[in-house]
Order: sequence, then C-alpha cells, then structure tokens
Amino acid sequence: MSVWIRNFKSALESRPVLILHGNVRDKYIDPSGRLYENLTDLLAQVASELPLQFSERVRFDVVDRERPLGSSGRSNARTTGSAAQKPPQTPDFAQGLEQRAPPGRILADWLKRLQTSEPNSFCVLYYLDKLVAYSESYSDVEKELLLRLEKLIENITPNHRLVLVALRDTMVPVELYLQSPKTYVLPIPVPGKTERKAYLKHRLGEHGFLDLIADLTDGLYLRDLDNIAEAVRSRPDISVREVRRLVNKYRIGEQEDHWGALSVEKLRDAVHWFVEVEGVKGQDEAITKVRDTLVLARAGGGGTGTGLASKPRGVLFFAGPTGVGKTFVAKKLAKFLFGTEEAFLRFDMSEFKEEHTVSKLIGSPPGYVGSERGGMLTNAVRERPFSVILFDEIEKAHPKIMDLFLQLLDDGRLTDSRGQTVFFTETVIIFTSNLGARTTDSRGEPIQERLEVERILADEQLRPEERRQKIREHFRRAVESFFMLEISRPELLNRIGNNIVPFNYIDTPELQTEIVRSQFRQIQEDFHDRWSGAGHRLEFEETVAGWIVQKHGRHIAEFGARGIVNAVRDEVETAIAYAVLEAEDRGAQHVTFRVALDPTRQRVEIREG
Repeated sequence: MSVWIRNFKSALESRPVLILHGNVRDKYIDPSGRLYENLTDLLAQVASELPLQFSERVRFDVVDRERPLGSSGRSNARTTGSAAQKPPQTPDFAQGLEQRAPPGRILADWLKRLQTSEPNSFCVLYYLDKLVAYSESYSDVEKELLLRLEKLIENITPNHRLVLVALRDTMVPVELYLQSPKTYVLPIPVPGKTERKAYLKHRLGEHGFLDLIADLTDGLYLRDLDNIAEAVRSRPDISVREVRRLVNKYRIGEQEDHWGALSVEKLRDAVHWFVEVEGVKGQDEAITKVRDTLVLARAGGGGTGTGLASKPRGVLFFAGPTGVGKTFVAKKLAKFLFGTEEAFLRFDMSEFKEEHTVSKLIGSPPGYVGSERGGMLTNAVRERPFSVILFDEIEKAHPKIMDLFLQLLDDGRLTDSRGQTVFFTETVIIFTSNLGARTTDSRGEPIQERLEVERILADEQLRPEERRQKIREHFRRAVESFFMLEISRPELLNRIGNNIVPFNYIDTPELQTEIVRSQFRQIQEDFHDRWSGAGHRLEFEETVAGWIVQKHGRHIAEFGARGIVNAVRDEVETAIAYAVLEAEDRGAQHVTFRVALDPTRQRVEIREG
C-alpha cells in the first residue's frame, strides 16, 4: 500500500531535492492507514517524521504565493486504525516576506536560507511546470527563474529539503534533474487496488462489495470514490448490477447498463438472431464462440481471461480470408449488444504501419502539433464507452501499436495526449487478420500459407466438415505462429487466449445462394424504407439467386461475400434503380417491381405489376 510514500520518505533521507509529479491533486492513504485530504497535509506529516527536525516549513505556489506548510493551523489527516496522531504545528517561515512577492524574489530568499547550515528548512514549490515549463527556448523571465532554481538545487546544503511539485514530468525542465546527484524524480501514481480498497473500507466499513468496487474503480482517484461510497452507503440493499451502473456514472458518465440488460433468453437466441435475423451465413462455429464470450462477460467472468472487472468485457481475434464476414459479424455484434451499429468502431491498421502513427490513436505528445485534440481511438471511446472496437488487419500495425494493445488489454484504459484517462471496461475488442491466407510475411519473405489453404480446399478425399475443421486449425496455427515466431510477441497472444475465431470459406454454391438471398432481403428492406411512401413494392423470383451464383461463382470463390455484394450490385441493384427512376419520371404510384430472370438474354430484368 502506498509504495510511493515509502519511496518518498526513503529518498528524503538521502537526497535534498525531490521532484514529485503525476497524481498531485488527490487524497492519499499511507501504509499505517492514515488518510490525508491533500498533498500539503501529507508533506507536512512526512516532514515532521524525518530525523532532521525541521524548524521551518514553507510552501510556495504560483497562485497563493508563499505561506507556511500546514498554515491552516490544523491538519485534515485521519486514520482508520490506531496510528492517528495530530501533526505538529509548523512555524511561519514566511513572516517578514510580502505575501504577493514575485517568484524571483521568493526564490532568491530561499537560496539565502537553503545554502546556510541552520536552521533546517523544508520547502515545497507547487506547480513547477506552471512557473517554468520545459521548452526548447525560454523567455528572458523564464531563463531568470530557471537559473534561480538551478542555483537552489546546486547550492542547497544537506540539512535542508526542497520538494518541487509538477503535474507532468514531460513539462519539468530537464536542466533541473539531468546530471544532478542531489535530485530525485518520483512519480505519484493513480491509487492501486489496495489503496482503493483501504479507502473504501474507511468509508464503508466491512462492506460485501469492497473487492468488486475496488476492481471496478481501477484508474479512478480516491476523490472519485467519495461519491460512489456515499451512494453505496445510502443503499444498504444495493445489487451487483446497481454497483456497476453506479460506478459507470462516475467513471464514464453513463448510467445505463447495457451488459446488465443482456438477458439469458437473448443469449440463448443469439445464434438464431445472427443467422436468421441478420443474415450471417456459413459461420455457425464463429457465432457460437462469440455467443460463449458474451455469456462469460455477462456472468462477470469474461474480459481477457483474468476475470478482472477493470478489463474489456471481451477480446476476440477473427481470422480468415477476405470477404467471409469478419467485419460484418463485428457490426452485428454491436447491434446485438448496444442496439445500433453506430456502436461499432473500426480502425484500419494498414494506416498505422509507421511508429509515429500511434499518435493518431491516442494523440500527439505534449508540445507537438495537434496534442490538444487527443486521439482517434480515445476520443471515440470517450464519446461512446459502450462499443465494439474492431482493429482490422492487425498484422499490418507497427510493433509500437502492439504495445498499445497490450496496455489496453491489461489495464482496460488508455491515457491520451491531454492526460485524460479513457476506460475500455464496457467494450468488446476485436482483432481481424488475413493471417493464414498470405503469400508473404511481414518482412516481405515468401510463405506457404495460401498454398496450404488451396491444398486443403482441393483435397477431394475430405468430407465438407473435415475440410472446414482443417481450415480452422490452419488459421489458428497461423495466428499463433505470427505472434510467437514472426513478431515475438507471445504476451499479446496470451491476452487473446483461446479466443482465436477462425472463419469458414464461402466455398459451396448452396452457401453462396443463401448469402445472395440474404442480400435480397436487405435490399427489400431498404427499398421499403425509401419507397413505401409512393406505395411501391419489390419482389424477387427464386431463380435469380441461383443464376447469380452460377454466373459469378469464380469471382465469389475468390472474394467471398464481397464478391457477392459486387455481383448483386452489378446485376440487380442497378436494374432496380433504372426501373424506379423511370416510374418516378412518369408519375407512377403503387408499382410492384419484380426482379426476374430473362432466360433468352441471360440477364436480370425488372417487370412491373
């Protein structure tokens, strides 16, 4: 618990200058269980416990200028156990100085005091990065302040302590700690689970949901827990679902619990919904695996295999050739879970081949152009925290992007360029890839993946189900080989676990015909939405679907469902468009357009009835 506090005390015993950065505006709880309302109270307590016995303790920040450390005359420190004690009163170091003296004068006075042998002084400077922020070039005023700070660090004697506090380490001038044996830089992290649980126990006592709330609040500050704890305490009969909804309110600003509303009955009917209602054909094994992942997530045991509530609800790796429905299934999954395909977010990894493109996802680093805008990924998830996120063709991404994925799957959150934390705890993460159907690897070397697939497909001794099973095993092995051998990232493969979902080839006329008919149903629905006001109807004759498969079979076998979409557009949709526009031109109403096959001319024709 509070390892950084122990490191802070240890560093103060040997180093006269410390730079603290990070979580400097929170509450804190130390290893003894003592609670501090702010960093000032914590520093005052730490100063009182050091062997040096400081007779003068003062803090200075840009807004309030100089005042004694703990000058309010009381401390807000509290404890959960027997370690409670009242921090000693601190003498007024600032007496005799003007309260609104300029920073240069304050630092000059500190230099006089901190290079003397007595009395022992403990000085804290708040918001160092606002006083002088890191830059490649400084103004004359900044140069003067920076020089005074460097002199402070260079000339401080071992009996004094100087603590410099900053929000961001990247904004701390490097001149203050590079090649400076007197200076120690220490980050203050966001509180871990142990700290969050200890704080919640302080607020709620021995509550039954302490572990759950501590898990769900990963990435939050102790101050964030106040409202959550108050709401939980006011509802003694609160349920697990209500706890999740309550935490979401403070974590992602949304109270609706889409996952809690996912009923067992809906999960039982998931395969039927994907296949019959939404038209996902020939991928029953993949849909079953997706359904099983949702069952685990709904029961609270999903995520990336660890069962921790702070991780994404599910992670899936869709493997298979182009045009078999990987993206289509991901879109329908968003609709199944969250009621709309607008909850589907797609990122094409072919756009992230270079190292610098990681900034497109989370934003440019501070100081770079566009850093104030944040990133495409973090902005999208902040706006829609309940979503299905598809990273398409992951094998094309730069290795640095892989590090980002590892953090996302491990922690369930990312911090963007503006320092804002974005939570992925209500999302499903899907990776897709053509691994297993390539002719060259990521280094451009020729490989036999495509030839192996063609060999399996051409093996006439295999029954259809045996052929499908061998194809699935081939794609699963290809994904494992890519992570283990080709890019040497077994840790990312471990996070995906056994959630590699191979997709079947669309390789039989029967299956292709089913998909064409499904396309026809979608066209009919779209036609009704567009033309029902004019009373028009659209019908298809049964022979059309089989004819399209027969004519475009070779193209469909090569390009899968995309080949079907292209064939239907060329043969059917264009003809429908011409017929409707002609009817509109002559003012016809309540027309039934029948898509039929002209056997003599071997083409689709539109008959009006």
